Amino acid sequence: MKMTVLSFISAALLLLSSVCSESPDADRTHHGDFVYFKDAPDTVQNNSSVHLLYNCSAACRISVEIIISTPSRTGVVVYRRTLTNSKRFGKPRSRDFPLVFPPALLYRRDFFLRRPLEACNVLLRARLLHLGEQELTGDHINGSVVKTSRVLRTPPLSERPAYPHTRSVSWGAWLMWRVTNNAVRKCPVESDTVDILTFPFASTGERFGVIHTFSSLKNGDLEWRRTLAVKQPSVTLSLWLYLLSWCGQSVCGVVKHINNQRKYESPLIMVTNTGNIVLQVRMVDGKDQAFTAHTALTLRTWIRLDLFFQGSKANITITREGNTVENTYLFDFHHPVQFNDTSGYFVFGGCRYTPGFHGYFGPIRYYRLGSEKVRNPLSPARTLQELDRVHRQCEEMKQVTEQYLQALRHNRDTYRDVCVSHYEDLKRMFGSRSCPQTWSWDQQRRFNITLRLLDEHQDYLTGLDSSGKTLQNLSRMIFQDAVKIISKAGQSDVGLKSTAIVHLQVSSCWGHQPSSLLLATLHLSGLGLPVDLEQGHVYSLIGGVSDDRLSLMHLGYKHMQGLDGFPKDQNAANGYYANIGRQTSIDRNKVQDSAQTLTEHVHLSNHIELHSQTGESGDIVQYLKYQAERGDLESQKYLARMLLWGSNGVDKDLQAAVMWCARSALQMLDPTAMYDYAILLLKGTGVKRNRTLGLELLELAADMGSVEALNGLGWYYSTIVKDRRKAIEYFELAAQNGSRDGLFNVGVYQLNGLNPDKPDRNETAAFQYFLHAAQLGHVDGAVESASFLSTGTAPGVQRNQDKAVILLKQVSETNGHLGFRVKEALQTYQRGSWDEALVKYAMLAETGLGVAQHNAAHLCELLGHSSACQWRYHNYSTYNHIPQEAGLLQMGDYYCKQADMVKAIDMYSTAAFHGSPQGLFNLAMLIQEGYDVPDTILDQMGISAADVNRSDVVGRLLYRCREFEEGDVTACSLLLWWIQLSRAWTDITHSTVQMMLIGGISVTLVIFMFTVLLQTLHACYSAAYQSTSRSSDRVEEAAFDEQDINPAQTSSVHQPADLHTSDVLISVTGVCACVVFTLFMSHLL
Repeated sequence: MKMTVLSFISAALLLLSSVCSESPDADRTHHGDFVYFKDAPDTVQNNSSVHLLYNCSAACRISVEIIISTPSRTGVVVYRRTLTNSKRFGKPRSRDFPLVFPPALLYRRDFFLRRPLEACNVLLRARLLHLGEQELTGDHINGSVVKTSRVLRTPPLSERPAYPHTRSVSWGAWLMWRVTNNAVRKCPVESDTVDILTFPFASTGERFGVIHTFSSLKNGDLEWRRTLAVKQPSVTLSLWLYLLSWCGQSVCGVVKHINNQRKYESPLIMVTNTGNIVLQVRMVDGKDQAFTAHTALTLRTWIRLDLFFQGSKANITITREGNTVENTYLFDFHHPVQFNDTSGYFVFGGCRYTPGFHGYFGPIRYYRLGSEKVRNPLSPARTLQELDRVHRQCEEMKQVTEQYLQALRHNRDTYRDVCVSHYEDLKRMFGSRSCPQTWSWDQQRRFNITLRLLDEHQDYLTGLDSSGKTLQNLSRMIFQDAVKIISKAGQSDVGLKSTAIVHLQVSSCWGHQPSSLLLATLHLSGLGLPVDLEQGHVYSLIGGVSDDRLSLMHLGYKHMQGLDGFPKDQNAANGYYANIGRQTSIDRNKVQDSAQTLTEHVHLSNHIELHSQTGESGDIVQYLKYQAERGDLESQKYLARMLLWGSNGVDKDLQAAVMWCARSALQMLDPTAMYDYAILLLKGTGVKRNRTLGLELLELAADMGSVEALNGLGWYYSTIVKDRRKAIEYFELAAQNGSRDGLFNVGVYQLNGLNPDKPDRNETAAFQYFLHAAQLGHVDGAVESASFLSTGTAPGVQRNQDKAVILLKQVSETNGHLGFRVKEALQTYQRGSWDEALVKYAMLAETGLGVAQHNAAHLCELLGHSSACQWRYHNYSTYNHIPQEAGLLQMGDYYCKQADMVKAIDMYSTAAFHGSPQGLFNLAMLIQEGYDVPDTILDQMGISAADVNRSDVVGRLLYRCREFEEGDVTACSLLLWWIQLSRAWTDITHSTVQMMLIGGISVTLVIFMFTVLLQTLHACYSAAYQSTSRSSDRVEEAAFDEQDINPAQTSSVHQPADLHTSDVLISVTGVCACVVFTLFMSHLL
């Protein structure tokens, strides 16, 4: 709109200028200076010229210009010619100027001219300027002595001629031009409205939230408006809030805008501990101003907060769900507010500078160019309303439970340490126990199951003092019972499952968040229940808002992949994973925590891995103990780590671990063992702190080549001695030798400027050290580098939310509490409770843990559950950044049965890319059968499909498969041998000479075999005839006594001939076989 108005004004002014210049006298000064067009074209045309008349009273310069204006730009000079007159003055002169127009103004669109210009107006202008005045005023139109102009008509595109061709065009390029010539081009649709959140986000009240950045608008007009509004803002922000508790500090963050210099920008929205809203802004002069809106936000109610910025005024509107009444708070800062949303990043919730509130964010919509009317409905409405209902019900249930426990404690305290009569004891034993009535009949009806559970465990509750621990322990018991009930209940036991679900809901309300995760798992997966995404979303959010580690992983994984109705949102996933990543970093320092173990990836289908988890009674642990007692150093080290972290099915035993660690270290032979024990001594973990011995062991280990000992020395001088210069020397030396701890510590020194020799902070170098440490498996390095990647504010570090989420997911899967749950599920399977193990593995599978997804699918198959259970978790395992091999192969087989070969090839190729021999074999078989594999997949494997044929691709895949297989005779080697034989035979059959040779050999063999057959038949016939002759000779023996003839002699006459024939046949056959074998070997090699 703005450009159209400007174009109209420009055209009007030019037209007025041309009208005023019709008379030469109009552009004449009192000195006689004038300039005007005597002969000028009326339209834009090629090879045109203008005849100019002028008169100079002094040294002057005359210029002729062509100026065009388009819908996007105005006042563009496309042609200029100048003439200087410094000799002859006071006499009129004339001059012809050839006009040169841009081809885009002269011709229509064709192959050589792809983007012709549609000019709003074309102005031909002439100016006369005295040279002395030019030096003072510059070459500008306002400094001209006289000037004239004329507006030229621009022919429309349809009337313009074609561009004259001066070179030939290739047939392919011309064909593509003809195909795309008449395509209608559309401008990309871009809106200034941004939906930051479309699904609720659980804010735990800690320093984690949703990070969002904004880039410049692609539309030039919209970006121009946004740029103008930086110092005169016109923006609107609308967000839904749900507060579960008041802020634990004076203020908690709601929305924070942080620039690249780590300073707050406009706006900064906070909520106080009384429910009021504080708005702080940054003024154009760099000062900050703030005001408080006394909103008194209520708890457990969905509230929409709309913020309007218009110049120096801010308007806050509060609307409650289901209430049309709006409360408006207006404030005028009286100075221009600075608002640049492309600077830095926005955080919704908590950040490292300010904690967030405890509750939920609903939909968040941002109007970058402002809006008087806000359209931001509560969505998804049913899920958020159900979330509100569950929280209100849980709050009332907690009140009923607390009243019950108070009454129970009252009865216990009344009869404690009081001497009573025998009849009073009988009354207390057999009579009904009275308690004060503190809840209504309606509450008793609605919370009937809650009160029943409390009554059933009344004896257990009476023996405990703390109500908090009471509910925690009781909730854990209810959870364990519910897991057993669900695992044992059949498909027809609907009532039993319903009771277990209600018990889990009660346990969830009492604060046991594994119950919330189990409810979410059952509703989302349909494991024994109908799928209910709404209920699954509600209990997923309830677990996440309670800061449960596994629930946070569950929410982060769902948003990362966009599964089960959760929108794919890497910003929300980063908010959840950043929380669990930080908790993992803290948990790793709590070695003595019995509820933490290493996360071991044990596949139930792998018997070797299962055998390594047999615990203290297993062969492995017993053998290690036997070898350790005999003084074997490696066995002592391995046994110490097993007992320290509780791996291989062994329970944690810190004292035994320290003992074996000491025995291995004090041999003074292994630097790793010496380093491990030195760290325990310096920190006092499981042993009395002994810094002298610890430092001695560290120095000895470093002298023996331990890289980690170098880092340990750096930690000692940095933490205990406070010598930063010496500490950084050790840290850098450890980092140069590949120590991940050393890399991280150098990054910390770079980030905070702790190096005495280089006190300046270097965020870019710190990020590189953190990232390198993270790639080597360092937890804190991954957390810090993900923080840099999620904001992208460090110099030279681009924002990469996907990479940040992957780093944090890898860290979260090493959490000790997750490892404890994995170990618990494995032990349940080893006890033979497969149904219960399936429930536990399904909970873990919903967090995105690949090994749990594999085991859940394996148990679904073993227990005969529906195929949906098996394929669900096999399919989920293929989405991980390191997919499970079994899942890829199973899904590939599934897609093959469904005749979806594109997806099958994708699954097999992914497995092959990660080194699966079965995946390589299956992929080779599909190619052998004639299916095409995309070139991108082959390029990832280092195979160029353009240079080799199909059989060569199959051969290379099988060669690679044989490298990954174990054993001499494998499926890939046999198939490769068969393919090579087939290829050799094909090569032979395509050679005429070789076929003639083989044919001759075959004919020779047939002739020899036929000859031998005839000779054999002849010999048999002769032997039969001689046998008959001998019989007749015995009958007539008397008549032929005078002739002494031996029949054996006659038969022996043929024996040498038969032997000679056999030798010849064997020789000929051997020669032929050697020739054929030589031919095959020549083609095989």
